[in-house]
Amino acid sequence: MLEREYNEIRHQQPLANWLRAGIEALLYSSVFISLCAFGLTVETYLLTGNKVSLPMAGFVFLATLFTYNTSSLQRTWRGWRVGEAGQPWNIRHQRKLAVLALLSLTGAVILFFLYELRINLWFVLVLALISVGYTVPLARNRFKPFRSVPLLKVFLIALVWSAVTVLFPLIDAAVQVDSPVMLLWLRRFLFILALALLFDIRDYTYDRRTSTLTFPGLLGENYTRFLSLGLLLLYLLLVLLTEEGAILISLMSAALVAGLIVWNASEEKPRIYYALLADGAMLVHFAFVYLAVT
Repeated sequence: MLEREYNEIRHQQPLANWLRAGIEALLYSSVFISLCAFGLTVETYLLTGNKVSLPMAGFVFLATLFTYNTSSLQRTWRGWRVGEAGQPWNIRHQRKLAVLALLSLTGAVILFFLYELRINLWFVLVLALISVGYTVPLARNRFKPFRSVPLLKVFLIALVWSAVTVLFPLIDAAVQVDSPVMLLWLRRFLFILALALLFDIRDYTYDRRTSTLTFPGLLGENYTRFLSLGLLLLYLLLVLLTEEGAILISLMSAALVAGLIVWNASEEKPRIYYALLADGAMLVHFAFVYLAVT
């Protein structure tokens, strides 16, 4: 009996290790968060009644994947040694992530020109510079990464994400950027900003050590959570004013899920809480809308 149980555990161990490795790769390679960007882009088409453009959604996915792996590309370019066991996943696999960054950039460029995406190239480049400059200095020894600017990083995250997942697809679909579109953009901005504050909570000790002023450093962890919940309430108010029926219920449900994640956030939570749940709230947002319109 004991021998049989031992053999079962021994056979299950490789499977558990494989699953853990797969989840780590999905989360820390930024594939998961890129899928969130893909989902929010598709959601924009669904909310506005436009035909979904998979090339546009694919472009957003690949551009996000490139942006989130530029730090690995920079480290590899500067000759950093591959990390050893015990170091963060992205450090141990930085060379693979650098290759992934180059491949995703190549794919994004191909999609942009092959399908003649109708978004202004300068608009794309400006957002790309903001995104890359968030973690990588645009001029070595002259400028700091944008994330080092006091209180700025959460606004940059919300600005880029809302512009890319709302304005990119609608401009490409030749939708006039009028008041309804800007209200949709503002809703997305508030939702992303509420989630971005959670990563300030996660990084509180690191930001304090690097003398970077963030909202938890200014207000404290509890008040930062309340600020995030307040932003979700503003988001809900705009949703109540602009949506109805199944869409309204789906967006309210997504905000409730996000609120629960915010309420339970703390610096002590493991990083996977933020990588899986805080980022995953965007995917839940898309899933609820998709279910409401299909």
